[in-house]
Amino acid sequence: MSMQYAYNAKPKPARGNEDEEEEIRGLPMFGGKPKPYHHFEQAYTAAHIHFYLSKEIGDPADYIDMIHRINTASAADVIFIHLNTPGGQLDTGVQLINAMQNSQAKIVTVLESMAYSLGTLIFLAGDEMVVNDHCLIMFHNFKGGVVGKGNELTSQLEATVKWFSALAKKIYIPFMSEEEFARITRGEDLWMQSPEIRKRLDKMMKTLNDEAEAPKKVKAPRSGYGSPCRWRSRYAN
Repeated sequence: MSMQYAYNAKPKPARGNEDEEEEIRGLPMFGGKPKPYHHFEQAYTAAHIHFYLSKEIGDPADYIDMIHRINTASAADVIFIHLNTPGGQLDTGVQLINAMQNSQAKIVTVLESMAYSLGTLIFLAGDEMVVNDHCLIMFHNFKGGVVGKGNELTSQLEATVKWFSALAKKIYIPFMSEEEFARITRGEDLWMQSPEIRKRLDKMMKTLNDEAEAPKKVKAPRSGYGSPCRWRSRYAN
């Protein structure tokens, strides 16, 4: 199914001669009654910015321009991040997600085909998610390697496990359950296609909205990640 974005507002109808004549007749110099107010206008520019992550995500230095543009976008801008990626380096992903969450712009993540591993974290970190037909996502525990002396290996691995778990839990839940997240951390892979993704996004949106409207004694959703996310899907009902 093809996607089509409609960015432009409906064009205004062309002004006819009668409209112009009516405006002229309203001017004081033509005997018209002066308007009882003053009229001022301000024009604002909003940018729609598109980034495509279409391969494995590599070193942070390769994404500086993208991250800087997200960091410096204005509140009137909309940034679209199109995803078709097998995942990649977690450190790059963390920097990118932090930029997304701290940006003044609205961040829309678009699932184009597949998003595995790190791709799922980026997808669910958006303010709004777009799900195309025939898409596939896969969740799993991180993978990598460590080098050093025995005690250094143990310390680094423990720190990395805690680092990944804190980030993933904050983003994945309530899209998935606590039990499903535990299965992932034990090494299980979790696969979903477009219908299941949409179903879970509907449920997640309801859960986050309910939590946001609950009394203050209830823990706020995604503390440190702004307001509850919104999502939309472009597909036929």
